[in-house]
Amino acid sequence: MPRREQTTPQDAELSDIVVRLKPILGVKPGLYLTVLYALAVLLALFFVLFYPGLHRRGSYLVFTGAPDRATVLIDGRYGGSTPCTLFVAKGSHRIAVTKPFYSTDERQEKVPGRIFATLLVPQRTTFDYHLGLIDAQGLFSWALDDFARNPIIPEIVSKTVAEVISSYKGDIPQSVRQELSSFINNAMYFVTTEQQNREILVALSGLAANGGFSAQGNLLGVVEQIEQLQGDYDNLASWTILTASKERSKQILATPWASAYAARYLEAIRRLSQEPAPAASGGSLGASGVILRSIPSGTLLMGRDDVESTLGRSIDQLMAHAVAVGRFFIAETEVTNRQYQAFVDAVPEWRPSNKDVLLSTSLVSDGYLAAWSGDTYPAGSADLPVTGVSWHAASAYCAWLQSKLAASHPGAVVRLPTEAEWEWAARGGLRGKPYPAGEKPGRSVFFAEGITGPSPAGTSEPNGYGLRDMSGNVWEWCADSYAPALYLLSSLDPEKNRRIAAALPEISEKVVRGGSWSNQRELLRVYTRGSQPADWCTPQLGFRPAATVP
Repeated sequence: MPRREQTTPQDAELSDIVVRLKPILGVKPGLYLTVLYALAVLLALFFVLFYPGLHRRGSYLVFTGAPDRATVLIDGRYGGSTPCTLFVAKGSHRIAVTKPFYSTDERQEKVPGRIFATLLVPQRTTFDYHLGLIDAQGLFSWALDDFARNPIIPEIVSKTVAEVISSYKGDIPQSVRQELSSFINNAMYFVTTEQQNREILVALSGLAANGGFSAQGNLLGVVEQIEQLQGDYDNLASWTILTASKERSKQILATPWASAYAARYLEAIRRLSQEPAPAASGGSLGASGVILRSIPSGTLLMGRDDVESTLGRSIDQLMAHAVAVGRFFIAETEVTNRQYQAFVDAVPEWRPSNKDVLLSTSLVSDGYLAAWSGDTYPAGSADLPVTGVSWHAASAYCAWLQSKLAASHPGAVVRLPTEAEWEWAARGGLRGKPYPAGEKPGRSVFFAEGITGPSPAGTSEPNGYGLRDMSGNVWEWCADSYAPALYLLSSLDPEKNRRIAAALPEISEKVVRGGSWSNQRELLRVYTRGSQPADWCTPQLGFRPAATVP
């Protein structure tokens, strides 16, 4: 039986449905619909064309100029970093563009505030600034320290050079050009990778072309810079090799230029290594319980001195180089808790109880004298080397000790030893030996089995110059800033190397030497280098003072 289909009202055609509007208050639908549509359009136009300008009245300021990365302050509040575009409300505003080491561009700016169509066509005003360099030395010191602390950001060098050039619009005074060149040369002391090396070349190229581009000018300028560097550093080839990629360094080592350099270098080093080091000269100074032994002058073969087995095959940052060292005195042992107690008693600002003030001035870190109880060292630790002292604290102790020594030795200068002085003293008159005692570590406390902390100062046997614990107990601060590529940028002339080291730029990382009770013997030799920030205070770090007497 066929199925019967049923229909419902919903199945009706839509075209059959008719909606009829009724008049409202006697107004016909055609009229009031027209009015409603017109109101809707007017409302939309109002919100698009007028409301944005009424609700947020002002203009966009477009900040352009030199140098980049300057700070924008609007009525004293941070707005952004240039180049940038900032919305500023209508009215009079104090607007400043500032950057450390540069002049400040500050103006009272009357900002307009158009109402109509600001959503579609925002009102923009250009704020063109130009900041002049007013502290070149401060800028380059800051940038160099930043580069040294952040080696994974090599662009710091090239961007600093580019900013300075742009701030002078290419018309660089000769004095600033010389400072730029010096800044680039100083940055080389911290270059150990090909990427960093590339940024040095970019900076040299930019300086040669005044920030513009001239292929011939760039090439000639860079060649002139390299010629000057070769005159300053006989071992520039070693820097070039180490900072190249592994593949490139192999190619460089295979060139006649590198072979000729290696032959000259090895001959100079062999000649020095065969000269006997001077024996102990005797004599000492003493003040406040500190005994400083006399160290003779001579020529130190500084660094890894098994050079014949390494140079020509590979080059590392510890390559040997000759450094002239003058006569000086250095403490027989590291400064002890007892000796440092006398200092803090006499100079209250360095007491542990004043640590908050020292922290606020970045002279120490939170670990300053952390092992002490109050302003006194723990019972039974009088003869242990003082630890938890910063480079600044150690330097302050040296200045205090100098005042104590002045009565018996007028004109004496007490300070931290230079890195070259420290290694010369640690070797004790030996050449080509990895430890103060010779081929083996001897009884140095650095190598004691099962040690959990430092031993009393003076525990080890004396080396050839009468110094103890030079291979350990605690790391020791040196005067120098830490420059990882210093040895590579050296000369064949010992006196020239002394001057190079003395002229190193000041940065926050300082050299530490000697190793501590917590290090493994395989990791350290008498020529091993380390570094720490100058405010750093750790249980593994102490110091011993040095002195020169007229």
